[in-house]
Amino acid sequence: MPGKSIGIPATDGNGSFSTYLTGPADEQAPAIVLLHEIYGVTGWVTETADLFAARGYRVAAPDMFWRLEPNFTADHRDSTSREKGLRYRGMIDRDKAVEDIAALIGHLKTEPGFNGKVGVTGFCMGGTLTYLAATRLQIDAAVAYYGTQIHEHLDEAPNIFCPTMLHMGDRDDHVPEELAATIRDALTDVPDVTIHRYDAGHAFCNTHRDDHYQKEPSDLSHERTFEMFDRLR
Repeated sequence: MPGKSIGIPATDGNGSFSTYLTGPADEQAPAIVLLHEIYGVTGWVTETADLFAARGYRVAAPDMFWRLEPNFTADHRDSTSREKGLRYRGMIDRDKAVEDIAALIGHLKTEPGFNGKVGVTGFCMGGTLTYLAATRLQIDAAVAYYGTQIHEHLDEAPNIFCPTMLHMGDRDDHVPEELAATIRDALTDVPDVTIHRYDAGHAFCNTHRDDHYQKEPSDLSHERTFEMFDRLR
């Protein structure tokens, strides 16, 4: 089934946000929310959503910057738009963002073919929001790829109540080893949290980034993610 764009009303009544929705609607499948990097819902994000959908999930990739600039996307090669994406990462209201994720999940539960299980995953900024979804929402699984601000919310770690996986690169200049060690130490004793480390830098899954993409850790991390989400069937 080809992907399509749908609108999701915000629960605070301040508008709606666009979401790329893809995956089978004619069979019982888990719903996966896929959260973007600082570049918005780019072609790589929709391709990744389609990749996950090909595994048999119903996948939704929402615009998390809509309160700042609806449908904003940035080109990593363009310094001006890249800097705007970084600025928006600092400006985003994470509490409202989690509310928007909850609103999207509420919609997905009404979609045809939904089997009652929800997973959340995300990359970079989206990895941080995935972690917050794991601590604040009633979801069934969470997978965060190289979340850049998880360390700012480690006080919420005891609230994680679903199986949660973190993928972290050992050479991530956005999450230097000191911060990475702090995250690992804080989550060591939290039940159902698994941390995988890779000999890779930041954004190692982004196939559109020749300067960052690394096929082996990307493929391995996705397979581990699929193993977790397959348990939601």
